[in-house]
Amino acid sequence: MDGFLQGKNIVVTGAESGIGRAIALACTQAGAHVCAAGLVGEGLEETVSLAGADWEGSITHRRVDIRDRGQVAALFDFAMSRFGWLDAAVANAGVIALKPFQDLELEEWERVISVNLTGTFLTLSNAARILIRQGRGGSLIATGSSTAVRAIPNSAAYIASKGGVHAMMQALALELGPHNIRVNTLVPGQTATPPLRAIEGYLDNAAKTLPLRQVAEPEELARYVVFALSDAAPHMTGTLLKVDSGRTIA
Repeated sequence: MDGFLQGKNIVVTGAESGIGRAIALACTQAGAHVCAAGLVGEGLEETVSLAGADWEGSITHRRVDIRDRGQVAALFDFAMSRFGWLDAAVANAGVIALKPFQDLELEEWERVISVNLTGTFLTLSNAARILIRQGRGGSLIATGSSTAVRAIPNSAAYIASKGGVHAMMQALALELGPHNIRVNTLVPGQTATPPLRAIEGYLDNAAKTLPLRQVAEPEELARYVVFALSDAAPHMTGTLLKVDSGRTIA
């Protein structure tokens, strides 16, 4: 997909590992100038170090806690100072809590909601204001979850937060369409991210429950995002971009 995003300027959150890292690198390889943002500085530095020296795009990084309104605003100020304009933002950062509903403490509920839903709102609201002000359109993507379509046990806070993301993105697609801003939601299923790889047997067992009998790799999701951000999909908006090996239909 070399050249798909030639010259575009993109902010990606949650880029210190997993799906976010894969998205940041795939966009860079496709020719974009990327600001990889996240909470873990060492992870962001590693992401930047993985970019190919011969790639046409470029990548920089910025540490940010997306729950903090001031830090998110500073992230976009930094990106604009580096790039001059903005073409797209990918709100990927998120956390999960696995606990029976009756044992879920308010503090844990608020942590998940503040990162996954409020953090996504802060990221995309800052990006949207810039894109509207520029008047040249653009693209916004947030990472949702297949669990917001097909629930699993012991994940009420996570499912509520991602369900909120799905609904918010539908509203934004409708509201921002007149500004030629496309809004889509990435919907991963079971994905071979480092935390899941570290759980012995988890991915193998998960694959057995899927129609395709395979879990997705972060790089596959990243390629889908590159396509969705590119000029090859000028009329794709309000869409759930499912890459879930059929989990949501099983």
